Amino acid sequence: MSAIAEIADSVRKNDPILLRVISRDTARKEAAQAIGEILNDLYAEPDPRTRWIMVRKSLKARLNKLPEYLVHYVPVWLFRNQVSPSFSIGPVRFIQRSDWIDVITARRGKVSDWMVETRKIWSGQSRTAARAWNGIKSAVGAAQQTPRKPRAWFRAYRSGLAGQTPPKLVAARTVARAVRPDQWVACAEVNEFERDESRRRGLLAVRVALDTVRLLMPSPQRSYLSTSTDSTVPFSVERFSQADGKDLAHGWQLNHLGVGGVPGLAMSIITEGKDLFVAAGSCIAEATNAVPSGHRCPMLADRWFNAVHWFGRACLSDVDFVAVVMLVIALDILSGGLQDQGIAELIARLTGTSISAPVLLDGTDLKKLVERSYKLRSEVAHGSILAVHQTLDIERAKLENLAALALREYVLRLHVYAQAGGSDDRDDFCNSLPPMVP
Repeated sequence: MSAIAEIADSVRKNDPILLRVISRDTARKEAAQAIGEILNDLYAEPDPRTRWIMVRKSLKARLNKLPEYLVHYVPVWLFRNQVSPSFSIGPVRFIQRSDWIDVITARRGKVSDWMVETRKIWSGQSRTAARAWNGIKSAVGAAQQTPRKPRAWFRAYRSGLAGQTPPKLVAARTVARAVRPDQWVACAEVNEFERDESRRRGLLAVRVALDTVRLLMPSPQRSYLSTSTDSTVPFSVERFSQADGKDLAHGWQLNHLGVGGVPGLAMSIITEGKDLFVAAGSCIAEATNAVPSGHRCPMLADRWFNAVHWFGRACLSDVDFVAVVMLVIALDILSGGLQDQGIAELIARLTGTSISAPVLLDGTDLKKLVERSYKLRSEVAHGSILAVHQTLDIERAKLENLAALALREYVLRLHVYAQAGGSDDRDDFCNSLPPMVP
């Protein structure tokens, strides 16, 4: 098995396209099957070099058949109790649940038999009629065979109720349960990857698209956006406690995901983010196409893609020190690994904030905040338990807001810079930004 894995890894490594579109585990599985198909021929071939050529040819033939054009559907918490249209961020389109089946129908070219049943379930109609009818048919059949035994009729009725559910109803229930009434559906189009790698990239594209929307929102609303696959704070939190001489006290809290607010909030965010969605979408598209889509600064686009993903993970964290560390990682990636001095300079140039301007109530300036946060990352990495237990809610909130503004300005300026023919270089792009204010 080790030799088969080595063969698969070698074939992937020496083919840039396969390395991008085929996951490691899929390549290894296909290698085992490819060798099995030609095992007799390999046994009959005495030349090791020829055997290697045979294996490589067989494996490549199998791998080249795997890429597909797929759309991945991911339930997400986005806007709640808001009237707003669907919108797209690059290859990711966000639609309301009520429109999802229409999208599936359009892609297939016809209506599936389970769709009507799914709509009925979503509308709140009872789906027990089919089971009852199965029971009645069974009872009638029993009455015809044993007309004088009512007990047999009843047993047949009960048996009919527990009988096999029609496949279309099983499919309808599965789909209906997949998306909650308060969720949207993100449709991520991924081109020419094999299924496992396609799914991974589709989910990542959805997360980064949601992270792009977060850039337009204040805290704590940023944490209310989530995919159904993210680890988030539980919906329902039960609390039990007891004082001396007292009975058990209990409390309950419900955490709603999805951004609500005043009517028109969602529409205003979509309208405000029009330019941002175009700029971010061009960066996201680089990760969802087997052949990159043609961003003129792909390395800078990839840097933003990774940085905004870390920003999103920070927003979802319920522990302050974890969020601060992730925010520092995001900003360090964005600055090109220039550490605390590079982070402070990039934030200052992107946001127009003076590097010596106070950003916290205690007078801490931008430079000191970044230095302190970067030091925390190093302390946590080296195992300081005291660093983990610091109270960092104020630092987190300010750093999160600065990171959101920096990430938003970065991708907007990068889009203009790339369209103008700027070079795909960290320092050249940084030099194109406004000068740092001391």
